[in-house]
Amino acid sequence: MGTGSIDIEAKSRKYTQSYALNTAKGVAALLRDRHRISERRFRGDTAASDIIIDLHSAIETAGLTERQAESVAWVYARDLTLESAGEIMGVTKQAVKDAVSIASEKIATVFQRWNYGEVTVEVNEQEAQDDEE
Repeated sequence: MGTGSIDIEAKSRKYTQSYALNTAKGVAALLRDRHRISERRFRGDTAASDIIIDLHSAIETAGLTERQAESVAWVYARDLTLESAGEIMGVTKQAVKDAVSIASEKIATVFQRWNYGEVTVEVNEQEAQDDEE
């Protein structure tokens, strides 16, 4: 007879996700994951609250154009594809992609001025799966 294994600790496994907020790539990753991080506030994670508050402050301080702000809102706040956001905005997918990219760079510049480096968020694997459903 074969043997098998069951991971009885699977629901409690945790991992960390790091965001280099002084880079456009790190800001884009944080924007992508901000819904999941926001949910952690309601589970008592005060660090998650701080990250989300700082992200919103950085967005407000970044001096985004109307198109950049709208692109970020459709793509990251509403979770639309670049193509869908472009259709709503009446521009091309590439125009939305460019606007989001420039917005991420501007937000990263704000975090650089604030001397932010990398922030790390601890994520429970089960919570991440629950948030995706």
